[in-house]
Amino acid sequence: MGEASAGTATTSADPSTSESVNLALLPGAVATAKSQRMTAPAATYAPANAIDVFVHDGWTSNYASVGNGYDPTQDWFQVKLATPAPVYEVFSRWTSPSKPTEYDLQVSTDADCQTWSTVAHVVNPADKDSQVIDRKDPISCVRMQALATTSTIGYTLNEFELWSGPKPPPTVGQIIPVPVKQTPGSGQPWVLTDKSRIVVSSSALASTAEVLAGYLRPATGFVLPVVTDSATSADISLSLGPVSGIPEDMADEGYSLTVSSTGVKIVAPQAHGLFNGFVSLRQLLPAAINSSVTGVGPWTAQPITVLDYPRYAHRGLQLDPARNFMTVAEIRSMIDQLAALKGDRLHLHLSDSQSWRLQIKGYPALDGTGCNGSGCIPGFYTQEDFKSLVKYAADRFIEIVPELESPAHATAAVRSLGGVAVMGCQGQTQTDRFCTNPNDSASARALAFWRDAIAQLAAISPAPIIHIGGDEAIGMPHEDYKWWIGQMESIVNANGKRMMGWNPALEGYAPGSTSINHYWSDYTGGGPPLIKPEWFNQGRDVITTPEWNAYLDFGYDGSPGRTPRTELDKAYGWDPEWVYEKYRSVWAQPAYGGPKAKDIIGIEAPIWGEQMRGLATNEFMVFPRLAGILEKAWSPKVLTQDYDAYRQRLSVAGPRWAFANVNYGSIAQVTWSTESMGTVTRLGVDRTLSNAPLGRLAAGSIPPGEFTAVIDWGDGSPTQSAGITARDYATSQRQGRSLMTVSGSHTYPADGTYHGTVTYSRQDQTWVVPFVATGVPSCTSMVTGTHQGPLTLSSGVTCLDGATVSGRVTVAAGASLYASGSVLRGPVTASGAGNVLLCGTTVSGPVDVTAATRVWLGNRNGECAPTTVGGSVEVSGSAGQVTIDGATVAGPLVLKNNTGSTIVSGNHISGPLSCTGNSPAPTNADQPNAASGPMSGQCAGF
Repeated sequence: MGEASAGTATTSADPSTSESVNLALLPGAVATAKSQRMTAPAATYAPANAIDVFVHDGWTSNYASVGNGYDPTQDWFQVKLATPAPVYEVFSRWTSPSKPTEYDLQVSTDADCQTWSTVAHVVNPADKDSQVIDRKDPISCVRMQALATTSTIGYTLNEFELWSGPKPPPTVGQIIPVPVKQTPGSGQPWVLTDKSRIVVSSSALASTAEVLAGYLRPATGFVLPVVTDSATSADISLSLGPVSGIPEDMADEGYSLTVSSTGVKIVAPQAHGLFNGFVSLRQLLPAAINSSVTGVGPWTAQPITVLDYPRYAHRGLQLDPARNFMTVAEIRSMIDQLAALKGDRLHLHLSDSQSWRLQIKGYPALDGTGCNGSGCIPGFYTQEDFKSLVKYAADRFIEIVPELESPAHATAAVRSLGGVAVMGCQGQTQTDRFCTNPNDSASARALAFWRDAIAQLAAISPAPIIHIGGDEAIGMPHEDYKWWIGQMESIVNANGKRMMGWNPALEGYAPGSTSINHYWSDYTGGGPPLIKPEWFNQGRDVITTPEWNAYLDFGYDGSPGRTPRTELDKAYGWDPEWVYEKYRSVWAQPAYGGPKAKDIIGIEAPIWGEQMRGLATNEFMVFPRLAGILEKAWSPKVLTQDYDAYRQRLSVAGPRWAFANVNYGSIAQVTWSTESMGTVTRLGVDRTLSNAPLGRLAAGSIPPGEFTAVIDWGDGSPTQSAGITARDYATSQRQGRSLMTVSGSHTYPADGTYHGTVTYSRQDQTWVVPFVATGVPSCTSMVTGTHQGPLTLSSGVTCLDGATVSGRVTVAAGASLYASGSVLRGPVTASGAGNVLLCGTTVSGPVDVTAATRVWLGNRNGECAPTTVGGSVEVSGSAGQVTIDGATVAGPLVLKNNTGSTIVSGNHISGPLSCTGNSPAPTNADQPNAASGPMSGQCAGF
């Protein structure tokens, strides 16, 4: 009895290859048992559930017959292979205490599995029980024959796996969601440097590459230009092209990623796949790559090869600014974090009883003034605001799915449009709903408004879906409700869009329409069950959003929030093909026949806004749990069942959130990794740092109060104890542990570049974090190679790195020049510039700088190579440090009327040296100059 097949579960592995595969998961394998619990719905306990990968269901024996002639100690469970094959290892996962205390593992080689031989005798198996049998002959069936038990409730076998070779270890790694396949490489790591570029195979990829480069520039300080060129070992190459192993229906988002010391190569059939590959690369770099503050590095990634594509196309997060407003900047921040986990849908709940948040032209009373309780946040999106969010999201391959809700959850709209007297049915007292009676004139007025609202929304929303809500219309006549949903479907379709609604909205969908069932729960306000098998028998696309597992406003780890609580393991321990229906205490698939695996197009996790107050509160409730939910949406089912492996992957995500300043819940269920970053801090013109951040440490599992810190400034001055600034974990306040930042103030003896350290200490542990204090500016644009003709710098900091410029270089007011290892075959002139720094550079000359902020020709601390000028040099009226050190000047050197500290040291001058009107007077830093002409004025005797 209880015979069932393995269903649609498949694996891409071939048992004939050397790669170990789970033979019980191959199509055609069949699980059977002597008995099965038959409590309705019986499919909940079927033998097939023990070979479907999902570890939270399984086969349960018929313990209900104990005492009626059935001996549970003689029960058995078996799997018949699709094709006889060698079996190396048998892995069982049991539910304590519903497991045998003693059993035999048996195999059969005959076709009908009638003759059995015992290959292992197992006593007191562990919950995760592995037995190596190493049978090289073709095995037809494998059986677990129970012999003894101390349980009175039979057996629950969650998983029964038959491996052709050793069972592979759990996949851990650094990438979330876990990729389809990742293979560590060998050799030296790849290094992202200031010479790295984003090399694209087509100029059509330039805009996407600019978005990607924008994620790396703040932390590295590198320019990372986007070019079409041949890639070098320092570059990140993005190429469109076919990738073997990616299914055709996943080609839009699949990618391959190869990281080695010879460079990074991302190949994908479409640009979205390149974006996804880059997301994985970011996770392979140090966590500090997510910082908005420039760090020291090094920025390395270990060699690896990744092949990856998603399980589902729709991988979403829903935000609820209707209850508590979120600003455009806050939503952009959430978009960035959603993209960093390969999410691709942001569902915005824009209206509810509390407020209507989107401008609808012609209806000024819909102004976003509604609110939700004490201290709530009001606000409003103009249509231009909404379009800017759509553009920002689209640049990151995320669709915004807008929701304007009806017929219930509509108090704000009904009130603003004239109240119940205008928008409610005759005699209606509820304020939260439009009139849905087709025979009442109020329905015509309501639908006229909705035609305007949906038309305007469709015009500014390029996404193919418009969500109309549709749930919890409790007490509304059901036929009226269905009629209303049908009217809304017609309106949405007339605007060229596809409709989605929360169940039970699909009861009003037209037969054969393409509208989507957004499945959340069988909630009817305490009434009889609403779900019907018919919901899942029409072949409709379904988005699963199970309240029990995916609602992120439910509290966790002691935080405020709705109940029942959704702890980390519950947010991860589910599968869209096996959804728990909490209001009815049943599994939805066996109880109701769906959602069916073939109809599920994605997963969405909502965070409802009643208790949310601003970005930090939303972040705490969303992270870390969203990572596991999106892993369920992206990664193969077979790789998303090991909670311990997931927690290890999650441990390295914590520092990434910390460096991105995300207020994530640093819960004790995860041992968070520690990562550090020293900053690159820019000296002021007076060589002073004022409360500058120097070191940052992410240690989410350790309270910051347990640390001390000491600063070594790197200039020979005494070390200095320092305070640590950090948030500690306070779940009652929805506050996660932040980075531990050490800042300090210090004046350096001279302009230059200094290498210091911050040492964090805790008990017998230390973390030594290097930082750099420098006067070298951060580049905003880069010139390499040959530039023909003159070059005018009008803004920002232009860095010439190994460049050759054939004409004059002009630095305009406010702009800065930093030339390193370059050849300038013309004069350099600057007036009112920021910084003019020439290091290891040859200039045909002359060099004439007036009223700059800082001027360097060489650097006495050795960080800037000597510079050669084939003509005169004149620096006048500069307000900051002037350093001319170790330079060769083929002409007079003149410094006059500079008001910052001036150093003229160790230079070779083919002409006179003249210094006049400088305050303070220049020094030669005890490094004499050699000049063929007289040294006069303030530089006499230099």
